Amino acid sequence: MIDQATLAQMNGQYVCPPDAGPAWRAAMDYGFDMSLIEESLKLTPEERLAEHQQVINFLIELQESNPSNATK
Repeated sequence: MIDQATLAQMNGQYVCPPDAGPAWRAAMDYGFDMSLIEESLKLTPEERLAEHQQVINFLIELQESNPSNATK
């Protein structure tokens, strides 16, 4: 038989780790997507910086492609 935590994970729902502290649980209860935090913490600081730079580069490219910015 499948337990609730396994079923929730199979359905893509976040399952709070059993050793999560009160701040983690409070953030989760407030509505933060803690799965994104967990995925980010799996990366090295260098990998996180590289992802951040990719987003910045994309936003700059997007801003430069906007015709209303061509005259500025």
